Amino acid sequence: MARLRGSRRPRWRPAPGDTVDAARLREEITGHDATGGGPLRFEGLRVRGRLDLSRCRVDTALELVDCVFEEPLRFAELTVTALDLSGSAMPALHANRLAVDGDLRLSGARLGGGTPVPRPLTGPPATAAGPRVPRRLPEDSTSAVLELADARIDGNLFAERLTVADEGPWSLLAPRLNVTGSVHARDLTASGALYLRDAQVAYALNLHGADVGGLDGTGLACGRGLYADWGFRSAGQVLLRAATIDGVVTFHDSVIGGPAGALLLSRLRVPRLRLDLREPPAGAVVLQDAAVDVLVDSAATWPAPGGLNVEGFTYKRLETAAPVEVRTRIDWLTRDPNAGAGSFEQLATSYEGAGDERSARTVRHARERHVRRLDRLSGRAWGLLQDLLFGYGYAPRRALVWLLCLAAAGSLWFANHEPRAVGGSGQRAWDPVLYSVDLLIPVASLGYRGSWDPQGVGKAVAVFLVVSGWTLATAVLAGARRVIGRG
Repeated sequence: MARLRGSRRPRWRPAPGDTVDAARLREEITGHDATGGGPLRFEGLRVRGRLDLSRCRVDTALELVDCVFEEPLRFAELTVTALDLSGSAMPALHANRLAVDGDLRLSGARLGGGTPVPRPLTGPPATAAGPRVPRRLPEDSTSAVLELADARIDGNLFAERLTVADEGPWSLLAPRLNVTGSVHARDLTASGALYLRDAQVAYALNLHGADVGGLDGTGLACGRGLYADWGFRSAGQVLLRAATIDGVVTFHDSVIGGPAGALLLSRLRVPRLRLDLREPPAGAVVLQDAAVDVLVDSAATWPAPGGLNVEGFTYKRLETAAPVEVRTRIDWLTRDPNAGAGSFEQLATSYEGAGDERSARTVRHARERHVRRLDRLSGRAWGLLQDLLFGYGYAPRRALVWLLCLAAAGSLWFANHEPRAVGGSGQRAWDPVLYSVDLLIPVASLGYRGSWDPQGVGKAVAVFLVVSGWTLATAVLAGARRVIGRG
């Protein structure tokens, strides 16, 4: 890399409002003597031609504030102490492999020549207009108005109130961007999507109130959190697949709207995830194989039935602003049409961790119902019987109620229809209650079952009690084995 630095401080200083030639401006920047200290500042200029500082080195802070550039800026592989383009307007900024030793400021700048009409980020199967998402974007053949691929910023990136308006699908291409501070992009407006795949931000990525066409943060790493909240809007997909965030990922009060808004957070790793949106998302919420410690959400903004994927999603605790009943939470789970036993067990485990054993049993009961719906007809019938008798083992009092009801019904019948006695004078005294209970007990005997022989309808009642006892005992044993085996 050539080190371009003059031996003396140039005297050329255009005034705000002047129109200057890009070549003359480049000469001034590269020939600047940095020994005097302080930034090299140009303000309010109109620049004709293309300003190309590619592969240059500027040993001072460069400030091009409130300027208007007629052609795209070429800053690829530029090394500079600090760079400030606040308030400037330009068709594009191409700064791949840019190296900034301090802060990069784009606050209030405007890039592109179009209007900020959203171009939503969509997936490959989608039909809506907007950029499709392959597994990995072909970077060599893809361009954007703002390009920061492989850029290194040893400070903060300031992009508050930045506007990127262009007809292209991508507003920002910054794969593998490395920021040792934070990214501040409050109230950013981008007609296209932001591409931050495999980017690294040492502290926080702040997108408060930003309005974008989508976000691809696949593989993103943040040291303090990602804040897409307080009015954040995305007309397309937000992808944080395999991202690792130390802190929090929050979409509190955000709008994931139409036509293609969706949250694709599979394999996300973060201690705290907030999904309490301002309104329900337009598309799906995918949490497959994600792992969080705490999930904060709101029942009022859950995705529509069929729009949730929680397969393999693990969490330790659930939080909501307003209390959510366990059956309402089960409704949230069943919005995933492919939710399996593991998803229900995860929910039950979170209730157990909070000390709510009753809710955990309710979830496991619902799990059995949900899993049985896919069985064959015979399996569904047997499951329905177990559910009716004792709730698959999670409603044991129901089995006792059935036992008492059958004993009472049998006692009432045999009190009015005493069967014929069998045996000699050593016969036991007749007792309809003990006789009915003896018929219901499938293994042990109280000695009444073989001492009387009912006839006609009484025989049918006795057989019904015996079969009911065996069925109830078999179902209870099956349910107990299931409860012990699955928790």
